[in-house]
Amino acid sequence: MLAGGLGAGALIALPDLSGSGRLGGGAAPASSASPASEFVLVYGVQESAGGGSIQTAMSVTAKTKTLPKPRAIAGQLAAMPVASPDQASVALVTVDTVSGGANINLTLVNAASAVVLKKGSLAIADIADGSSILAKPVFAAGTTTVALVLAVTEPTDSRLAVKKNARTGINEPFQAVTWVTQHMLAYFDTATGSFTGPFRLGNAPALALTTAAANSTDLFVWNTAEPQAGTTKGSAAPLPWVSVFPLGTGEARLKVPSPAPWPGGEPVVTLASGDVARLVRGGAVQVASAQTGDVNETKIAALGKPLAKAGAVTMTAQPDGNVFIAKPAAGRALIADPADSFSVKNMVEFPPPKYSGGGPADKALLSSSGEVLYVLGGGSTGGVSAYSVATGKLVSSYSRGTNYLALYLRPGGNLLAVSASNPRVEFLSPDLEQLGTAATTLQIAAVF
Repeated sequence: MLAGGLGAGALIALPDLSGSGRLGGGAAPASSASPASEFVLVYGVQESAGGGSIQTAMSVTAKTKTLPKPRAIAGQLAAMPVASPDQASVALVTVDTVSGGANINLTLVNAASAVVLKKGSLAIADIADGSSILAKPVFAAGTTTVALVLAVTEPTDSRLAVKKNARTGINEPFQAVTWVTQHMLAYFDTATGSFTGPFRLGNAPALALTTAAANSTDLFVWNTAEPQAGTTKGSAAPLPWVSVFPLGTGEARLKVPSPAPWPGGEPVVTLASGDVARLVRGGAVQVASAQTGDVNETKIAALGKPLAKAGAVTMTAQPDGNVFIAKPAAGRALIADPADSFSVKNMVEFPPPKYSGGGPADKALLSSSGEVLYVLGGGSTGGVSAYSVATGKLVSSYSRGTNYLALYLRPGGNLLAVSASNPRVEFLSPDLEQLGTAATTLQIAAVF
């Protein structure tokens, strides 16, 4: 059912049991799932190279019901899927290598129906065979544009070198290769399915890791020059730069230095003002101005000091212009106002969950109304807990002893919890009653 093998990311569509109403307590399930939550898109890695089927299983308290079979959407993905700002669609990227180049394929999938909306392919020529390509899709809110940030790492300067064998002490020849990374930009129009680009930025050598976000007019890209051979020990590491590109172009209108740390997977959101905020070190927000590109950093004391053991930290923009930041390893989640120096409007404290680090990163979330915080239960109890955002008080909880890995909000307000073992998917109502479960051979990395 799934393309690819061990280590290949794949996306499948599971029937959304939560869309059928509560499946238990003797109540008959609805005849079909609501259109807004018909499917759940699940991204992850297969357990074995042999692949396998995807099963759906009802909760033991539910009546038997024939459910639609899960759909295989894509395999061998070259990047983590990215959801649109309104969560209505998901962008998938695959890469096909050809002699002297590559084809970058972008597919836009409807998140509710799992139907492919648009497809496009971008040809890149004149790159070395054996190159590695990292692709980062970025939705520009309020537009039909998906920017694609490409890091192309090419093998150069292949040569014969000599190295001493640690076991024998004999100098032995080996083939040495220098790898150099350059960045490119391209833009996909979701209305026409066509690409513009690629635009080569000419910034090699540079680290392959980047951070990127977009507003309705510009693309913001953080990247860093690589330390060069011959650099003395103890010398200062190169600082990141943030470049601002008008959408559809490859020429930066602004390029300014950015404070550390280096980019690479940290949360980044576009604010209501058009500025872009980057959450760093688990406790500070760096905001790049949409007008000047200048970066200002604000520490949020309520998030506490950096933790000795790394934990997942998330930041999401809210409809009212505020941001929601969760730091489960510290047992804290808060709502802050970017227009007021990220002053804390509400904060909830809770017992840190057992799996507060690692992927998936989503361990805590707000209800669609913003009035309830849902978070993975404490390490000793597991399950899911719900807190009033206004009072910080625990209002309900659910546990059967399972320590979940992640938590997601479904259309309509239901929840989806991810487990480490099957059944890996569990659906819960807003008041934390179990709706049903589903099994999958994917080790889940994200849910859309």
